[in-house]
Amino acid sequence: MLWRAAWASGTDLDPRLLLKLHVGPVETVAWREVGNRPLMAVGTCDLDDGGFGPGYRLRLWDVLSGRSRDLPCTEATRCLAFAMTAEGPVLVSGHTDGCLRIWDVSEASLRKVVNTGEDGLMDLYVAELGDRVQVLTRDERGRVHLWSLPDGDRVGELDVPIAFTIRGGRLADGRHVLLTAGHGMTLWDLDRGIRLPLPPQLPQSRRVKDIVLFTSGGRDRVALVDESYRIVACDFATGAQLSSPITVHAVHRPDGLMQIWDRPRPGVDLFAVSGTLAVPTPQRVHLWDLETSQERQVPLTGPVAHSITQAVGWQGRELLLTGSSYDGVVVLWDLERPVTRPPGHGQHVVSVSLAADTVVSVDEGGTILARRSATGRLISPPLETGVECARVVTAWTDGRDVLAGMGAGSRYVPDGHLRRWNLTIGKRYGTQTEAHPTYLHHMARVRLKGEDVLVTLGPDRMIKLWRPADGVLLAETMTGMSSLVTGFAIGDDEGRPVMAVSSGGRSVRVQALDDLAATPVIVPEAGDDVVFDIVGPHIVTGHRDHEYGNPRTVRVFTVSGDRFGTELRGTADITAVAVRTWPTAFIGRADGTVTLTDLETGRDLCPRLLLPSRPKTLNVTDEGDLIVAFASDLARFHPPLQPDDVAAEPVDE
Repeated sequence: MLWRAAWASGTDLDPRLLLKLHVGPVETVAWREVGNRPLMAVGTCDLDDGGFGPGYRLRLWDVLSGRSRDLPCTEATRCLAFAMTAEGPVLVSGHTDGCLRIWDVSEASLRKVVNTGEDGLMDLYVAELGDRVQVLTRDERGRVHLWSLPDGDRVGELDVPIAFTIRGGRLADGRHVLLTAGHGMTLWDLDRGIRLPLPPQLPQSRRVKDIVLFTSGGRDRVALVDESYRIVACDFATGAQLSSPITVHAVHRPDGLMQIWDRPRPGVDLFAVSGTLAVPTPQRVHLWDLETSQERQVPLTGPVAHSITQAVGWQGRELLLTGSSYDGVVVLWDLERPVTRPPGHGQHVVSVSLAADTVVSVDEGGTILARRSATGRLISPPLETGVECARVVTAWTDGRDVLAGMGAGSRYVPDGHLRRWNLTIGKRYGTQTEAHPTYLHHMARVRLKGEDVLVTLGPDRMIKLWRPADGVLLAETMTGMSSLVTGFAIGDDEGRPVMAVSSGGRSVRVQALDDLAATPVIVPEAGDDVVFDIVGPHIVTGHRDHEYGNPRTVRVFTVSGDRFGTELRGTADITAVAVRTWPTAFIGRADGTVTLTDLETGRDLCPRLLLPSRPKTLNVTDEGDLIVAFASDLARFHPPLQPDDVAAEPVDE
């Protein structure tokens, strides 16, 4: 049985999306059509079963069937490429141990290991030159070497400045060339093995982060990315600049949402697909027309966070391949398909709040949306607040008006204000209040003495209570927690509103909110588990299997410190937990799955839900439905409970 979607905002329904594979956190990817069947090789990096340290995998995928085969390799893979040799197709992989591995594709077996030296390999390019096949490698020191395939013999070394990237391809006149960029640029004719002069007018930067060679309208073009991430497109024959530089990805915005995602390496990897430059940022992939320096289409906002990109060919079409290390998904996109997108979030959703029949969400760029819970329809146009690094939203109603409080800020963008908004009319509600220093990441609405009250917790370790109508501070108290709050939840214990908090290096604490002077209850048995939810005397936490890992095991404690139920251990990090009806809870994990699980017995009550990308927040409606935020989208699902689990359904009292 499948989960029924009542509604979804749906970038997974983007018409440009051709296929999607969940493969795990992507490090590198290669694509090739072999005998009219597309093959893909993926190098991934997972945490091991102990929750700490990298676990590397290298797999071959038959894309159409979805079947994969593991290759016997436990080294970190940094670069991949397929090659057609006289002996059949091979896969070439470059690794951090300085080895080049050559694999037989048909047998999924290792043919040869070539030790290239002590420096790890960062990039490679396969050149098929008639009856010769060579692979060019770039190591950590920026040196470029040539090797023959399939035997792996060393051919030589190119005399180039320190290279951050190497790019090969064919020019419009048929010549097979290689460009290197870094501390200077060089151009090589691979067929003849000689260095060629660069166009005299080509812009020269002290450091070039990346260089993209492509053909548009029968003419050769080149795009340069300098050390400030400014992009300049030029005619390759003359060096003349095509249009004004693209500067929106330059390193100048504190929140970094538009900065090019380049991973921890000196260069970046950009690709052009039919003249469209794909530029990955932390959460999206932007698509630029290099002839005009204008965005050609709306960005890709599905499972593309922390993506690498690649231009690939399939069935005579040029397509874009993205591999997300955050979402663990590889996606194939056809950028020629027309697309329109309804109003919604442009960045990742970071917080969701329910109030009456309304769902309110905020993304990292500060856009707030209010939807009808039953239908998903917008109550009003998206509210662009202009607040950077938004982190939390809390909603309530006043008559017909839907109101919301928002918190934002980070170490790099200090902002500890409590801002209130009227979402029905799309305007600020009252004045902003300085709530906490540096940032405000934790806020919730509670009912105290028959009235709504906002609860905030900041890095100053202060719990503060605010009146929503006018932003007046009602009460505050200092806590004994550290400033690094890892978990925050609001609930009740025997009818009293309480707050459960976890913080770095400290035990879980439970504070009564109707009496801030009361001594908090400390639960040392929970250690430094991460708090996800609290229902009655039960605190739902996530346990780290290693000090430096992320929580993968769900545990439940009572306020008195007793353990409840069984430990629920998973193979992927926990991203969110929301109790449905005790003792059942929705559990979201980084592999894009959500389960509905009985916390007492550990039994899953229905098949798992597989989302396009990892769930960020989970909320439960009064009807027991799940509202989940993933990437830039929200959706409402009803779990398909079996007849034996009817007791888990909410009961109207």
